[in-house]
Amino acid sequence: MKIWVAGLLVIVGVAVGAGGGYWLGHRGASGGMEETPGGDDKKTEVTASVVVASIRKSTIAEQITSYGAVVAPANEVRVVSVPFESRVTRILVSPGETVAAGTPLIEVEGSAATMLALEEAQNILTASQRDLQLVKGRIEQRLATNSELYTAENAMTLAKGRLASLQKGGAGGPRELNSEAAGIVGKVDVQVGQVVAIGSPLVEVAAHNQIEVKLGVGPQDITFLKSGEVVHLHRISDGDAPAVDGRIRLIGQRVDPMTRLVDVMVSLPPEAKFILEEFVMGLITKASTDALVAPREAVLPDENGYTLFTVKDGKAVKHSIRIGLQNDRDVQVIGDGLQDGEPVVVIGNYELQDGMAVQVQRAETQPSTDASAPEVGR
Repeated sequence: MKIWVAGLLVIVGVAVGAGGGYWLGHRGASGGMEETPGGDDKKTEVTASVVVASIRKSTIAEQITSYGAVVAPANEVRVVSVPFESRVTRILVSPGETVAAGTPLIEVEGSAATMLALEEAQNILTASQRDLQLVKGRIEQRLATNSELYTAENAMTLAKGRLASLQKGGAGGPRELNSEAAGIVGKVDVQVGQVVAIGSPLVEVAAHNQIEVKLGVGPQDITFLKSGEVVHLHRISDGDAPAVDGRIRLIGQRVDPMTRLVDVMVSLPPEAKFILEEFVMGLITKASTDALVAPREAVLPDENGYTLFTVKDGKAVKHSIRIGLQNDRDVQVIGDGLQDGEPVVVIGNYELQDGMAVQVQRAETQPSTDASAPEVGR
């Protein structure tokens, strides 16, 4: 009898333990659900916080960004040089200085070799004058011919000319070399005490109203440019200064072997305050169109191209799109169902899924990217 009772107690204990385990497991499985008053369970809905801007109908321009410096055209640069070997005694101007016509630029004197040439020219002139007198005396005595007289006179004329040339060039002492026209001192190529050869450049003066900008443009963009087109020029040293609008004067047809870029010369307006050798950035319109435009931040790359999310009735709506023209701020968006003024997600879009509930905050200003940001899809 006791054995039967003991077996019955074991069976009851096992049944109670199984029932308790089932109850505990059921309670643990329903821990992530929200219980409704009717006893039904409901999943908690995830809501994403996003910032939106607006898709808008606008004109978008794709631009070529290039860099360069302010230069003087070669045909507008006056080079001061000397007609004989000279020594620099004084430098009277500095690069970047504005000078008027006739302003003294540099002082030179003849080198030792030039002084020797000057002395030799003087001796030759003295000798030719003496020879001429002798020939004239012989002519009176009928001991010389007119041909000999002509030769002597010609020798003296040549000696006078050579001596005068050396003296006029300052070979006889210090001489100031002046600017032929008003302009800006572009370069001073010598130092005090330096001996320079005949024809060596000493000072370069660029015409003040003829400076221009030389930009380097990629060969692939040259076909989009045309002479006379406007270029928006910005000082690298002063990013807050307003742009200056120049115009393309010349499009080079040669790739620079050092930079692998093509030179594009841009004329400056008279009111431009650029200075020689100043670094500038140029923006040239490559193409423009009227289209639906969205901020660059709204466009996301995916395996099939590009997507963006708009918001409708508190839900995220996914759109597969193509992109057209673009710049550092905006992208032309092409796709079905996009409308002017429609809100588009610009922050928080990486975590969205189609149909996800969203809590919207509108951007106070249109988001923009840094000018150096890479273009979408490029």
